[in-house]
Amino acid sequence: MTEHPIDFTAVRAELRALNRSSLLIIAERAVELIPEAQLSTLLNDVVRLTARPSKSGNAPVSLLEEVRAFYDAAMAGNYYETVEINNRSRQEQSEGTDAFIAECHRLLHQCIRAADREAPSEAGVSFELLFGLLSHIDEGNDDVLFFANDGSSSDVGVDWRAALPAYFRCLARTSSPEEFARTVEQAIADFVICDRSWYLDVARTVANDAQRITLDTLVT
Repeated sequence: MTEHPIDFTAVRAELRALNRSSLLIIAERAVELIPEAQLSTLLNDVVRLTARPSKSGNAPVSLLEEVRAFYDAAMAGNYYETVEINNRSRQEQSEGTDAFIAECHRLLHQCIRAADREAPSEAGVSFELLFGLLSHIDEGNDDVLFFANDGSSSDVGVDWRAALPAYFRCLARTSSPEEFARTVEQAIADFVICDRSWYLDVARTVANDAQRITLDTLVT
């Protein structure tokens, strides 16, 4: 079946209406998807391209190291940036908040991809660090991000239907039945309580027999 051609005029119109954080997320994805040889065509008249530092003998930075660095920077307030509050700014976010959202999305996407192809314990810990940041925001702490209105992790716009199933797959391969059930239930309660039954079904699907029995015992 032939796909319909994309209406690029409509796409451009939608892009121009997006907020800054959404455009940053798209830019991050484009940089990862486009072959390095073509990046200069995309970016060279907008972004200064610098050579990658030589890593003679050094191992590349792991996903977990990247996530820990992001976590530490966020908890240190590196993304906290205020905007003057007026009627217009209530609809806007600071550049720091936009940068946090874009980086959080990028790293969660990396975690999702890593869940099935790398050490599940490393991917799981990476997920948990990112979820810890979001929980910290939801607890009412205002030292990570500034929102003109009362903000929460929902303002970060996480695709939970992609993130949590990948996290549950990591848990299923690394956790005892009790830990699996307890952690699944807590994650659902923290972020997706309104869709609890769907996520419980996902968890049951990826669990082993003992984990499934323990989960069912906990939630009934």
